[in-house]
Amino acid sequence: MLLSFAVMSFSGFVLQMRRVFFANRSPFMGMSRHVWSDIHLWSAIVVIVLLVLHLILHWKAVDGWFKKSVPNRKLRYFIYFLLAIVTLATFVPWFFAI
Repeated sequence: MLLSFAVMSFSGFVLQMRRVFFANRSPFMGMSRHVWSDIHLWSAIVVIVLLVLHLILHWKAVDGWFKKSVPNRKLRYFIYFLLAIVTLATFVPWFFAI
């Protein structure tokens, strides 16, 4: 997850610097802006998938922390619901971009 996040960060930095300084005209490291955009998109997908997998694998620890922090069961389930909605909302822009 750390490696894919680093790739996502670097490719985002490259895309931003190309836009600011080079006006998208010259390739950076032999790759066009479209290749850098693809790298950025797919590394972001990998980060999100690994993050969800990480949460699933460590759910007992997450649930234990929430039980201590939010003792009210209904409020805790409402927070879980909101977190699920926010997580699913990260996928919505991809349906329109593809």
